[in-house]
Amino acid sequence: MRGSVHRSGDGWAFVVDGGVDPGSGKRRQIRRRGFRTKKEAAEALANLIADRSRGMTARPARVTLLAFLIDEWLPARRSTLRDTTAASYEQMIRNYIAPHVGAAQLKDVDGAMLTAFYNQLASNGRTETRRKLGPGLSAKSIRNVHGLLKTAMKDAVLWGRLNRNPCDAARPPRKASPEMAAWSADEMRRFLQAVSSHRWSGVWTLMATTGLRRGEILGLRWRDVDLDAATVTIRSTRVRFGTSITESTPKTDSGRRTIAIGPATVAALRQWKRQQNEDRLAMGAGWPAHDLLVTLADGSAPNPEAFSNLFKKLSADVGLPAIRLHDLRHSYATAALAAGVPVKVLSQRIGHADVGVTLKVYAHVLPGDDESAAMTADKLVGLL
Repeated sequence: MRGSVHRSGDGWAFVVDGGVDPGSGKRRQIRRRGFRTKKEAAEALANLIADRSRGMTARPARVTLLAFLIDEWLPARRSTLRDTTAASYEQMIRNYIAPHVGAAQLKDVDGAMLTAFYNQLASNGRTETRRKLGPGLSAKSIRNVHGLLKTAMKDAVLWGRLNRNPCDAARPPRKASPEMAAWSADEMRRFLQAVSSHRWSGVWTLMATTGLRRGEILGLRWRDVDLDAATVTIRSTRVRFGTSITESTPKTDSGRRTIAIGPATVAALRQWKRQQNEDRLAMGAGWPAHDLLVTLADGSAPNPEAFSNLFKKLSADVGLPAIRLHDLRHSYATAALAAGVPVKVLSQRIGHADVGVTLKVYAHVLPGDDESAAMTADKLVGLL
């Protein structure tokens, strides 16, 4: 078997003689494109020739990419996925992959095709309902699509549908650093003072003193709150997915956690519980039996998006810098670190997978640590 490497657009490609097609009697050529360098293309060519010489050939994949993903891959994967993850995958496939590259034959998908697809998403990838946010998807969203395809194509190789994973030769956008804003401790204090008479004053206080995520606070139930022991246990989440609201459990073991709350937070929650009990008496038999901590006056659960919008309105009314609700979590974390809370303790409280994640996200909060360590080192060896 012989093959050759050649230029293809901005990248490299190879072509190899695939032998005679027993059906048509014609000679076949196997082509692969989308390699970033000549060396990558040459290595892929050598691997393909080696595989075929050992009889390791993928069976023809005469299905479209969309059919493979929806009819084969997703059903096979569903039992190992959380419901929210499976729904997210299906949404990405139907909203982004299907309109652009879904009709391509699975066997024809290559790095160049996927790179062009990612560029399309960046310039004009949003669905009509999300156009108000701009025409193009964010780098993070595109990388999520890439991650889905990379996993699916890895399975396609494992199942003998493909020889190589085309995502290895694709170029998704670089991971962008998230834009993070945070209030100072004084600004958080001003906010809590301004909302002290709001029906959800205790809810805002709990978020500001624990860094709970929106889904965690909205999924919290009173049975998970022990006011006597001053602890809160995170066992469930309530998140908005598309147009529906989904209840689930935290994604990781670190997300399922019990954290302590201070006496001021306990007092604020006791006040909120009294208010909620009054609401329950007023509603009578119509009060839902979900035991949620955060409820509207009729006992129903607030829409997560409306909850975030209310936070923005209350913040604007106080005249504070505009931040997202999620940034209240960052505000708590940065204030806690600045006040001397150990990184390990903070990492456990906010539910990070490990301390390394916390250090990466909040390294900027402790700018003097490196200089302090340098001074200490000099003192240790007697230079100061």
